[in-house]
Amino acid sequence: MISSGETTTVDPDPTNENVVETSASSSSSTQSTTMTTMTTVEAPENQEQKLDATATQVNGDAPKIEKDTDNDNNNDNANDGSSEVSIARITAGLQQTQADFDARLAALETAAQAEALRREFLGKKGPLNAYMSQMRLLSAEEKPLLGVVVNQVKTHIETAMSSKLQALKLADLERQMEHDRVDVTMPGLRRFARIGRRHPLSMTMEKALDVFVSLGYDTVTSVEDSPEMETDYYCFEALNCPKDHPARDMQDTFYLTPDRELLLRTHTSAVQIRQLEQRKPPLRIVAPGRVYRKDDIDATHSLCFHQVEILALERTGELTLGHLKGTVEYFLQQMFGPDIQVRFRGSYFPFTEPSMEVDVFFRGKWLEVLGCGMVDPAVLEKAGIDPEEYGGFAAGFGIERFAMVMHGITDLREFYKNDVRFLQQFPHFYDDGMISFLSGEARTDTKEEEEDIRGIEVPDPYVESMEELRALKKRAEQQQQQRQTANEGSSTTESSSKEDSGDSPAPPGQEASDMIDISKLDLRVGVIQKAWEHPEADKLFCELIDIGEEEPRQIASGLRAYYQADELVGKRVLVLANLKARKLMGFPSHGMVLCATSSEEGQQVQLVEAPAHAPIGERVTAPGYDGPPATENQVLKKKMLDEIFPHLKTNADGVACYKGVPLETSSAGPCLPTSLPNAQVS
Repeated sequence: MISSGETTTVDPDPTNENVVETSASSSSSTQSTTMTTMTTVEAPENQEQKLDATATQVNGDAPKIEKDTDNDNNNDNANDGSSEVSIARITAGLQQTQADFDARLAALETAAQAEALRREFLGKKGPLNAYMSQMRLLSAEEKPLLGVVVNQVKTHIETAMSSKLQALKLADLERQMEHDRVDVTMPGLRRFARIGRRHPLSMTMEKALDVFVSLGYDTVTSVEDSPEMETDYYCFEALNCPKDHPARDMQDTFYLTPDRELLLRTHTSAVQIRQLEQRKPPLRIVAPGRVYRKDDIDATHSLCFHQVEILALERTGELTLGHLKGTVEYFLQQMFGPDIQVRFRGSYFPFTEPSMEVDVFFRGKWLEVLGCGMVDPAVLEKAGIDPEEYGGFAAGFGIERFAMVMHGITDLREFYKNDVRFLQQFPHFYDDGMISFLSGEARTDTKEEEEDIRGIEVPDPYVESMEELRALKKRAEQQQQQRQTANEGSSTTESSSKEDSGDSPAPPGQEASDMIDISKLDLRVGVIQKAWEHPEADKLFCELIDIGEEEPRQIASGLRAYYQADELVGKRVLVLANLKARKLMGFPSHGMVLCATSSEEGQQVQLVEAPAHAPIGERVTAPGYDGPPATENQVLKKKMLDEIFPHLKTNADGVACYKGVPLETSSAGPCLPTSLPNAQVS
């Protein structure tokens, strides 16, 4: 211990490191402590050795500043003391940091953890930067020593981290490969398993072509007569669309050459021009094929889709607008059924005059399905045909549009996903009971001698013979017949007494849980919290509806033509909750709001409102039809909506009923009456 008034001198001779001279001095004016330290810089070859030797003697976790000051009563002479950073302690701390890093590195299991550890040690707030910040407190001779050690530790960390990352990424890849491993020794296709089905687009196109072939039209499908790579002349100019024609703005085209003379055709109308150049009237042709447009892929648009166009030419006066309307109406009746309603609206196409768009009233609403018109004389002149001598009509439509309308498909992309579950919803061929299929009726046209066993769903374990497969088919037909008998019995009970209706007995051999009735629907009391206009669809509202779940449901409804958005907020409604979520024009919709619909005095739609005092989320049922609701997959797979909704109607008082039994909650009774008696509920 050096007392006040003593001076300590360190011998600069490295051979006398342990010699310390101490002398006493006195001062008449003040008493102070003076410490003089002389640091000897060793030769470079000895610096690192001494540094390492010093580090092994010091244990420390972080750099610290050592301060040697005397607690003199006279604070005015504080500058007489001095402070010094211990390079040995910094070195020991760096080595400890390296050891900590190595220990934690060995315990890592994922590449993400390794990246987090790298940022922790090498980042701006890491320990290496903290040690480097002490360099400013060292003498000029000691700063290089600290730099050497820091660089060694940093290089070690970076090298070890790089190796570890590569090893972890390789391990992740091996785990993924093991997860995705396919045992090629397992059997392939199952014996007598479910076979594939015809694609709905193929069936729709074949049905359309057969209708026109039956009317005497010739199909044009060869590559020479119907190329998908087309010239600008056939696709635009010959169809009354010159380069400066404003109608070209309607076409977003894939051009294949810089001069824009070769392109992917945007419609099959080009086939008509090629045929007019090769054949002389009279003629009737139908031209199917793929077409291409620069559209963003979404629920209603695709880069590639299919069109069918027809052209009929006769001598002037032999084909009129009446013949065109008759042809279109006959075609739509063959596609949608004999009772389909059709309407024509005036429109504009550059290659027909006059032009019309055609709508059908299908599944409760008007839907646009095709365009048509009388061939423009300018088009005939381009093809070298005298418009004074010949005239006729043309029409065109999209196959995807027809298939979506016919089968209630809301997302165009479903056609191209190759999901066998999607294909299993449709008949095998377009003429395999298509009209019955669209109307929800059972097939009745299967001939006994041409037994079709392809539609049978084969359960596991596999069937062992064709006889067993036919037995399964026979049992399925018996179950269908039993369901029809049960429905007829329920209808008789309904007509005789709406007041007294109980459970419909299950047919022999069929469990009550297999019956499809209103109990399969999970109808809930909900309240509309928010409603706004769908940004992409002019007939849809987007709604947030509370049905007692943790989060409100997002549901799209076609109420925009009948309500204002602010009118919907606060409405207590019935929500069909066990429907699969799907996107409607880009909006994710999960559920359906029940409405009463009447067309007696024009189209009228009114919400079916829940009882005023029913709790939010309470289930709505019809007394006598008890049981747990079906799952979302069961509702879709078994087409339950097609069997249940025809029996959902309002009674004479406007109250929503199932087979005459009012819908109600257990706590608050029946739903509120609507102003639409005897209306369909959908």
